[in-house]
Amino acid sequence: TVDVPIAIRTSGGGRQDFYMLFRYELWSNKSNTVPPSGSSVVPPRHRWARKLLSVPVYPSITMSASLMPSYSNKGEHILSVELMNYRSDRDSELEIYLNKICVASRHFEIRQLLGQVNSGDLSQSFISAQDGNNNLNPVVSPSSLKIGWQERVTLHYLVVPIEAANRLVTFSNLSFSNGSGMVSDSALSKIRSHRYGAQVTDFMCRERAHEVFISTLQSHRLEKEILVAEQEKEGQPRHVSQIRREKTSLPEQGSNVLSSSAASGGQHQSQIVSNSVSSLVAAHPTSLASLCPHRGGSNINIICCWSAVVGNECRDVTIKGQHHLRDLLVRPLNKSKGCPLALTAKYKSNLSHNFDNGPLDEAVEITICNRLIETEVEFEFAIIDNSEFDFVGTTSFHCSLTGGDEISVPLQARIYAGGVYNLQSVRLTVPKAGSTAVPYLFPLQWTMIVEDSVA
Repeated sequence: TVDVPIAIRTSGGGRQDFYMLFRYELWSNKSNTVPPSGSSVVPPRHRWARKLLSVPVYPSITMSASLMPSYSNKGEHILSVELMNYRSDRDSELEIYLNKICVASRHFEIRQLLGQVNSGDLSQSFISAQDGNNNLNPVVSPSSLKIGWQERVTLHYLVVPIEAANRLVTFSNLSFSNGSGMVSDSALSKIRSHRYGAQVTDFMCRERAHEVFISTLQSHRLEKEILVAEQEKEGQPRHVSQIRREKTSLPEQGSNVLSSSAASGGQHQSQIVSNSVSSLVAAHPTSLASLCPHRGGSNINIICCWSAVVGNECRDVTIKGQHHLRDLLVRPLNKSKGCPLALTAKYKSNLSHNFDNGPLDEAVEITICNRLIETEVEFEFAIIDNSEFDFVGTTSFHCSLTGGDEISVPLQARIYAGGVYNLQSVRLTVPKAGSTAVPYLFPLQWTMIVEDSVA
């Protein structure tokens, strides 16, 4: 017997059935010999074997991610990945070891935010690896984050935009270390990281290729149904409006317009076909380059690699697993579910002032940025009145920003006494097409601590 390890992708929990079809050839000594000239070649004999495997899928971890615009550098975002261990497949040893977070993108590079993980939270995990004889052996990994049962961990990363689109997809391999908390691949190992990324994203690439195939098949079936419906209508009597349009149009002009439009349409169609053919030749549908195309929105793909100890036939074995988040939108092209504008502020957070000499006037610079790439956003800026402090300057105006553009509003915050103040008092109102304007309030606090130097 020969043991062939395979990896299975599942969606959801419970008992799931997997249908496997094996194709094999019968070995023969004659198949290895070269037939003499003139003799007929006997094709090899193929056989098929079917196997239906029922596998119970237990819950392991949940993974969710959120993005927030950076409040220090333009174009950067903060990526927050939340993981929770909710295993229920055994009574003990329910820990999960987080080995690394991998991110594939052509538009962004992911960097670590140090100081999040303490050395006491890191533990050694056993990861299944293959030796030269294709046998599974446990190998100790010194850089894994141990997540206990029902524990929740949130990790934060910096998403930095790439100025020019790279020929290769940027694959960020973010692992853990006892020294600085978390480390990433160096610049010298980009080619190696790209090759490793093609292996890690294998299932994700195939999932995207399957969705593209299903979408293309549905579009083809819809076009075929429309064509059949038009052919059935050819034998029906024409409408009066169609007869009038044919009488009012000149035959020569109509033929010229038809020929010119057909020529231009054929040229445009050939250009589209050539572009599509060149793109298909450049990238295979199941490749990493097809997962992160040059055109389209600025998305990132997140893979969480983990390992755990499970029970199998009265013995403990170590398994490897992955969780995927595909096409996480960083900057939308035309539409946004939330507010299409990002709001940041620059100010001093800790101040000291003698209020016997009068109130404190401190400079606050508010920056409004259009998150959409290809769409202009029209909005109204307004400062909400607050009883504890006042803003001096342009507190209300109407403006329009093109895709990716920003505007800065200089203001003065007038403080009358010492204390802790939340300067977040901005309301942005964005009109929607065909509906009323939508006001947006931002929950993130702009905290300013003011001390009275006399007291």
